[in-house]
Amino acid sequence: MRLPLTILALSSFALASPVPSDQLIFSSSSPATPFLSSPINFFASIWSNSIDVLTPRLVQTSHETAPYWDLPLLLRWRGIKFADVTDHAELGVSLLQSSPSTLSNDSSPFPSKLSYHDQVKHVHTNISTAGPRTNIKHLTSFRTRYYKSQTGRDSQVWLRDLLQSIVDAHQPSDIADSSRISVREFTHDWVQSSLIVHIPATNRTAASSNGLVIVSSHQDSVNLLLPIFPAPGADDDGSGTVTQIESLRALMATGWRPEHRDVEWHFYSAEEAGLLGSQAVVSDYVRRGVKVDAMSQFDMTAFVPTEAKDSPPAMGIVTDFVSPALTTFNKQLLHSYLPEVQPIETKCGYACSDHASWTKVGVHSAFTIENEFAKCNLKRIHTTRDVWDHDEYSFEHIARFSKLSSAFVVELSGWAGSK
Repeated sequence: MRLPLTILALSSFALASPVPSDQLIFSSSSPATPFLSSPINFFASIWSNSIDVLTPRLVQTSHETAPYWDLPLLLRWRGIKFADVTDHAELGVSLLQSSPSTLSNDSSPFPSKLSYHDQVKHVHTNISTAGPRTNIKHLTSFRTRYYKSQTGRDSQVWLRDLLQSIVDAHQPSDIADSSRISVREFTHDWVQSSLIVHIPATNRTAASSNGLVIVSSHQDSVNLLLPIFPAPGADDDGSGTVTQIESLRALMATGWRPEHRDVEWHFYSAEEAGLLGSQAVVSDYVRRGVKVDAMSQFDMTAFVPTEAKDSPPAMGIVTDFVSPALTTFNKQLLHSYLPEVQPIETKCGYACSDHASWTKVGVHSAFTIENEFAKCNLKRIHTTRDVWDHDEYSFEHIARFSKLSSAFVVELSGWAGSK
């Protein structure tokens, strides 16, 4: 009988807790609350989500500790980052067996000299704030992008169709299947699929011996209180999502195709639930023997605090649970292509974002965020206040990350026909 009593208490908390009014609504034009619009559906959703969040999961909360059973909701409330390894316990074990810090202490496998300066600069002239502005308005119009919600599924379908339209606009209809760019849904046991855009390199011999280059973000959002509450997720991680959409669009608009490495854009589901989507993708790639040479995560790219408006723009270079060699390469890209940006080394903690899923299995990963971690948008994320229409949400900053993403892709995969 304790479970129903706990659910009743949680429901009462959801209705009566002294949270800000904007934790219940988006704006004056949206329904007052789900309760007022449909009391039966509201309580049914409370029940369903309470069952979900009160189900223990196998979690891992640090590099040094073995997985254990706990409630993800309570971990989030306590501010503890975690990876939910219930369905991929082998990833938790592999993390204990090899330290990610030893990935590249010897020679770096990444270029010491950048080779595509003119091409990358040409791409950068095509990067705009207009697309991200339009796309974030649409992405945040879904009440929540929680990975088990219908609107989470609806937002993923919208994103899939948008990516497909970008590909269709720049891909000849008569192209050979082996060269065709694809947009596919990576399905999960929940309704929101992860999305993968695959662009094959023109030199198939080189690509077959090299590994993939991946740039990624997560498409889901969550409200820290309960999944039933709105979660616009404009910065976390709507900003990373529109960053990657723009880098893909700008590259394809300039006629770029990779030469010696296949490239993929990943838009993960269920990052907020403990890296569930990226862990599923990683497990699948490991099982199929897919080689990945480099992966760069973009999670929270828009926030510029008011007090920093008159200072040089900054980016946070995450240094924990990443590849030191790829992180050094990332700094090299910033120095060459975004010299106005001040790179600030920072730590984000265990399981901070989807790069950690790749680091676990020995893949070189990097993670760049909007500022040093302590100066990120921490007061707004996971609430209804994580919106785009305020002065500290910067589309110019998003454009900088789109430039970094496109430079990362070109310098590691090449430019077909450029030499």
